[in-house]
Amino acid sequence: MTYTLKDANGVAYKVYFAGVREKKGYASYDKWPYVWAGANEGDLVYKGNYTLYTHKVGTSHIKKSRFYFKDYELNSTRKMVHVYPSQYKGQPDILAVAETDNSNLEIVQWYYMKDGVLPKMIDVGYTKRAKHIAINKFQIAGYDNSIGSWHFSDLAFNPKKNEYSPINVKPKNPSQVIKNWPKHWQ
Repeated sequence: MTYTLKDANGVAYKVYFAGVREKKGYASYDKWPYVWAGANEGDLVYKGNYTLYTHKVGTSHIKKSRFYFKDYELNSTRKMVHVYPSQYKGQPDILAVAETDNSNLEIVQWYYMKDGVLPKMIDVGYTKRAKHIAINKFQIAGYDNSIGSWHFSDLAFNPKKNEYSPINVKPKNPSQVIKNWPKHWQ
């Protein structure tokens, strides 16, 4: 899979999510890949060992990153590897590599380009994928099915220092916030 990521200065890079020992199938109840919280019947699923590579657009050199995903199961129908494109000047694009943890939680690693290198930004878990709320600021939502409630956090990110700070938020009407949550990645 190939993605174009721009750094905070707008410089474009190609990022490759490349696999070896890869197999693919359509999720079913009878054989791998099996239907479960991570795959609905008919979803296209790949499994293999993957590495992230970067390539500055306009050059010929491809760099291997230090990020490796052993026995990673990629549900391409659910776009488990996806990009949050920058919506603001001075904000880098974010590459997300997600894994289904259970019926209502994805565990996700976020990456971005900085000075020609692909640093890891954060490991985060959520039920609803992040939405932009301001420059270098995202909101995530998680559902706790043991008590039947939503929890929200804002993630403020400083790309110059590769630092983020989570801030718990309590909307007045959580069900309305969830109802209006964007679905652009689905």
